[in-house]
Amino acid sequence: MKKIMIVSGHPDLKVSLANKTILDEISQKLPEAEIRKLDELYPDCKFDIKAEQKALESADIIVFQYPIHWYGAPGILKLYIDRVMEHGWAYGSKGTALKGKAFVASVTAGVPETGYSANGPMKHTLEEYSYGIIQFAETCKLDFKNLCTFGGAMYVPGVTTDEKKAELVARIKEHAGKLIDYLKTL
Repeated sequence: MKKIMIVSGHPDLKVSLANKTILDEISQKLPEAEIRKLDELYPDCKFDIKAEQKALESADIIVFQYPIHWYGAPGILKLYIDRVMEHGWAYGSKGTALKGKAFVASVTAGVPETGYSANGPMKHTLEEYSYGIIQFAETCKLDFKNLCTFGGAMYVPGVTTDEKKAELVARIKEHAGKLIDYLKTL
């Protein structure tokens, strides 16, 4: 099987339900996948650039798993891209380290997916809000495969009922299962 690397761009997985559940499911059902939790590895955002580049180079399939934050990737993931994806390594005329590697963006959003449309409250699709990540993949010559989205991931401790939380977890696990099945096809 191809080597899969998941880069978790959630800024604080301790307070996440959706992203944490997805990563737990991947860890259980795809144990050979390497999961790099940026918030745990680099709580100070001081990335070990060479270690991250080496990990990316060793992967056949790269997945960015993250929540939409203020209509884009969270700051920690954006900073990871800014620092790790160096000119001459990831992009530019000599930057071919990631060329041809399969790339999947797996995105969660608090608002239900029906809200992400021209007529919905968000006024744009999740694909439109993910343009930066898709263009990042293009610039780095990654083989962009898919944008896997999960909307309606909002969970508020003390507000969300146990019944609603259980329903949400079941939906998240279903999404994670589809993501895992998709990754196995690459």
